[in-house]
Amino acid sequence: MSLVKDYLGPADSGHWFADARWLDALLRFESALAQAQADCGLVPRPAAEAIARACAQAPLTCEGVVEQARASGALGLAVVRPLQQWLQAHAPEGLPWLHWGATTQDAVDTAQALLTQQALQALLAELDALQSALQALARTHAATPMLARSLLQPAQITSFGFKCAQSAAAVGRSIEQFERLATAALCVQLGGAVGNGAVLGSHRAEVEQALARRLGLSACGRSWHTQRDDWMRLAMEAAVCGGSLAKLAKDWSLMAQYEVGEVSEAPRGSTSSAMPHKRNPVHLMQAVAQAQAVPQFASLLLGCMAQAHERALGEWQAEVAHWPDLWRHVHGAAAALRQAAQSLQVHPQRMLGHVRGLHGLVFSEACVHAMAPWTGKPEALAAVELLAPQALEQGRELRLLLAEWAAPRLDAAALQALQDALARACDPARAVQASHDACLALLAAPQTHANAHAHSHA
Repeated sequence: MSLVKDYLGPADSGHWFADARWLDALLRFESALAQAQADCGLVPRPAAEAIARACAQAPLTCEGVVEQARASGALGLAVVRPLQQWLQAHAPEGLPWLHWGATTQDAVDTAQALLTQQALQALLAELDALQSALQALARTHAATPMLARSLLQPAQITSFGFKCAQSAAAVGRSIEQFERLATAALCVQLGGAVGNGAVLGSHRAEVEQALARRLGLSACGRSWHTQRDDWMRLAMEAAVCGGSLAKLAKDWSLMAQYEVGEVSEAPRGSTSSAMPHKRNPVHLMQAVAQAQAVPQFASLLLGCMAQAHERALGEWQAEVAHWPDLWRHVHGAAAALRQAAQSLQVHPQRMLGHVRGLHGLVFSEACVHAMAPWTGKPEALAAVELLAPQALEQGRELRLLLAEWAAPRLDAAALQALQDALARACDPARAVQASHDACLALLAAPQTHANAHAHSHA
């Protein structure tokens, strides 16, 4: 447990890469490798069973493994040596076949794939729940008008539902990408010393497939010791997903400011030691904090791809050490946003109040189009540019100032028609229609099947 990190994420965040799970995954590899080789008739079944017993009974400790790995520089070797000692003492018939045809990176990469499979399943579960919560908000608020902001300034009318539907669609695209990339990335590693499977020879592919079946991973048919492209594509999708989550967290954080007050988190009591009145958006704070580090971890992992020749000196080891951090942070951001979305309080009247507080300026483009048939577009554009600042200064509606400007230029019938057109142009219920329609179109788009895929590996 980390005092300064764990409060920023869910209680179970990151347990997939805990020390005990690492040891279990490494031992699963050694046991499954021997069993797979026995399945293929390459290793005597009694020897494979002896190795499986060693993996279940050998007294490995995290401290002991770390101490040996620090001396040898090889985490996999630090697991193999205690197994060798156990076999020597209890079942020597398995000793010649332990770790046969493999290298230590095969064990570590395959173990990492097993742990990442679990981390991905947990992330997909959070993303699926977040997407569902966003879609529910989108349906409820498809026609809830609010200010769209461009360069942080009031732009035009959008709907809160459309914003939620856009975020839900981005989350869905990440789910689809994870589904597509997982098969190629989450595969066993069985290259042997230099990636050519020399010891297993013509039996390598058969053993790899048998090993993959036993572990529930894919068999890619090649070594990926220093060719990390498929593996990194999966990580980079996690980083891209983190970026989408960061965007949502930023939007909602800005909307939750007291001066804005368009959304808020569910009440949880005081969240400040000095100011009892404060109600901080804790889940949004956690999501922002978790997402903050994602680009740096993505950059670090990409930098680890320049691995020399057939086995890396330092780059791969750094990748293994920092790979879990990326998954912890993206999962933490997703979990925090899921909690925020499931209990989010939306304040439509505040949203509409911000629209009305601009006295029609957000309808300026619509006003130009409304006036153009009577005044011509250049004149209408010039009038709006002239009168928009006055609307704010005088606290009067822009459409009324425009009608007054046009009155000397038009007869009574034309003026009335213009006033009606301006009223329609400045109606929030009409202005939100495009966002409402776009929201429903996004919600009607085919939904991802990644959730079923994720559960199929659970």
